[in-house]
Amino acid sequence: MHTIDIHGTSESDVLGVWYMFSPKQAAASEFSDNPAVRALGPAYAQGSKACFKADLENVCIENTQAAIVIANICLAEGDSRAESLYYALAIRMAQMLDLASGNEDDDGITREVKRRVWWTCFIVDIWSSGGGSLARQLQVGEHQPRLPLEEIAFLELRPGERDFNDTAWKTGIWSHMVRMIELYKEIQDLLRYLVATTQWDEDFIENTVHGLAVRLLAFEERLGPELTFSAENVARHARRGTGRLFTGFHLGYQYYCMVLFYQYLDKSRPSTRNGAAYADRCKLHARRFCDILRTARQSPKAEALHNINAHITIVSSSVLLHNYMFGDASELADTQARLESNLEFMVKLRRYWPSVELVINRLNVFLRSCVRSTSKNTHRFDKWMVKFLQEYSMTLAEKEEEGPRSPQGQMDAFEYGFSERNLIMQGVISTYGSDRTVNYGY
Repeated sequence: MHTIDIHGTSESDVLGVWYMFSPKQAAASEFSDNPAVRALGPAYAQGSKACFKADLENVCIENTQAAIVIANICLAEGDSRAESLYYALAIRMAQMLDLASGNEDDDGITREVKRRVWWTCFIVDIWSSGGGSLARQLQVGEHQPRLPLEEIAFLELRPGERDFNDTAWKTGIWSHMVRMIELYKEIQDLLRYLVATTQWDEDFIENTVHGLAVRLLAFEERLGPELTFSAENVARHARRGTGRLFTGFHLGYQYYCMVLFYQYLDKSRPSTRNGAAYADRCKLHARRFCDILRTARQSPKAEALHNINAHITIVSSSVLLHNYMFGDASELADTQARLESNLEFMVKLRRYWPSVELVINRLNVFLRSCVRSTSKNTHRFDKWMVKFLQEYSMTLAEKEEEGPRSPQGQMDAFEYGFSERNLIMQGVISTYGSDRTVNYGY
């Protein structure tokens, strides 16, 4: 593990080191089983923000790192505007420092840290812009550094050692994650097109989805045996100290696939060549997501406890909800068990992150929209649905009702079994949510 020696540094440098670690302590304190330690989290958070603001004009890598961690604290607090602001500050500092270019005089650790900070900014720029419906700061074609070094090789670097040359460099989870997020950026662009365009070009959509689907599958197939998901690899990465990173990587992949194919759950969409197959793939990735969560929970060092996983878990749950409403009777027990497993994970996350309550409420809002639907089209793909899929840290407004439910619509719903299945789902979700008196519109 790399450490920082603060002996012989100036007072301002010591202050910089303190507030760099204070936000990390604030975040880490949330995971303590000791209530006294957990109670220190808010004080650490406020202290780190105050120190950061006092030194805001000092553009340095420590401030860039601190801004990223504070942004995550704001996310945990449910303050989406502050989260976006701190990410924006981090990205701008990374650009001003030209972290993508590096410095030949730096040792290997310093150069790799700069690369990792830059790529972190790249990732959060894509996520936070989608989460807040904002423009990205890092533009296409902007100079990029080399991909991150394999994790253990990075940890084994010693101060003063030279950087790995291109022939000695080897890929790791982080570098694969960057390649995956580049695909997600294109999926985001497709969603933005669907929201902004009133008349969809179905051929364009079909070709774009097909191209991305092929590339996602090829990406997965290129992962070596050590990076494919299995219980054995979870245990191995947990022993190496990369268990949570490994789990988060695979959860992210399933989420990106679900988002790409989600539009095909919309029963009002015109029939397309691959529409039914894509809807099935969306459901498949939702099931795989649940399997990954279940497997990772067997290893404490591999559990995906970052708060963003609450959001992608409710997206998986919404797909499972679709399968519960429309699937065969033979699938109901398994689907309900998967939903309950997802919600149990959410309850555990809620212990660490206050903002998870907001996410659970988003799932309740989603369920209410399904219950109130005047037709079988509970997963209509529109601007509201895109907000549900992407705006991970924002309150989800109630969906506008399509119109009064007709007697025939009610009869169809009862004949299809909607009422009985919806009531079961209301009971399941309310068991895990804090709002036991939710009005679902009956």
